Amino acid sequence: MTSNNCFGHNHCNNPIVFTPDCCNNPQTVPITSEQLGRLITLLNSLISAIAAFFANPSDANRLALLNLFTQLLNLLNELAPSPEGNFLKQLIQSIINLLQSPNPNLSQLLSLLQQFYSALAPFFFSLIIDPASLQLLLNLLTQLIGATPGGGPTGPTGATGPTGATGLTGATGLTGATGATGGGAIIPFASGTTPSALVNALIANTGTLLGFGFSQPGVALTGGTSITLALGVGDYAFVAPRAGVITSLAGFFSATAALAPLSPVQVQIQILTAPAASNTFTVQGAPLLLTPAFAAIAIGSTASGIIAEAIPVAAGDKILLYVSLTAASPIAAVAGFVSAGINIV
Repeated sequence: MTSNNCFGHNHCNNPIVFTPDCCNNPQTVPITSEQLGRLITLLNSLISAIAAFFANPSDANRLALLNLFTQLLNLLNELAPSPEGNFLKQLIQSIINLLQSPNPNLSQLLSLLQQFYSALAPFFFSLIIDPASLQLLLNLLTQLIGATPGGGPTGPTGATGPTGATGLTGATGLTGATGATGGGAIIPFASGTTPSALVNALIANTGTLLGFGFSQPGVALTGGTSITLALGVGDYAFVAPRAGVITSLAGFFSATAALAPLSPVQVQIQILTAPAASNTFTVQGAPLLLTPAFAAIAIGSTASGIIAEAIPVAAGDKILLYVSLTAASPIAAVAGFVSAGINIV
């Protein structure tokens, strides 16, 4: 493969290329199939090791994590040098230095891991590999982000207090006058403690299904318009108990990982609905584009927005929210907490 063919295509206007300057960012780092296999194995091991260490920062878990990062650094040293690889190795060495302490500062480790994740994507794009392997590496990056906590552990649930005595039933009052039509019902959504992972990649863009205190990353829109919920994905939709109209959508995004994209990235939220007897959801209405678009993302960077909608729903229809990067955004992997609300009249 030559260094300026945009992953096998001799121009920059192919549908799988997301930025017009793709040919200025060629694949330059050769990697053997054996080295690629080791890289995939190490990333898979890091997913479980990082989760285990933050769940229980014992000395055994610390040494296991230190060993994996040392192996990863040794593997990168086998590859041809590149700006992306050199920067990644500096971050890994900083992580190794921190983990060599018997009691590493967990806040510093979280910050270094977020920088490590941000540097992984450009490094993956520099490798001379086929698109399927690149997509696999990006999926593993999404899992790494999801395995890393965004803050401290949730405390234990307090004890339930005793039930109070039931009071006497009061007399039925007179029927009052009919009140004015209300402003509708507000349905809240939130990603909870698991950051949403939003990825624009060469093969397919993937986003996150937004639920009620939880989220499901790694989901793609089929043809850019629909999602069919598979058994392994779960259900993040709610059912409309009556007919109505969705009149507005509001959303908020807070970054949990730093990123320096090639060009500005923008987060969007879309409403999808499905008939009562179907698990296939279709995009409805206009997407909510959160502002500002990010030319650079720091941990804690935010974007928000609200948009008027006019989406009719029938009783029994299922309603789903989907968070992703806009198609105009460059190839990138963005992570953060997301919340939203819709109003139904």
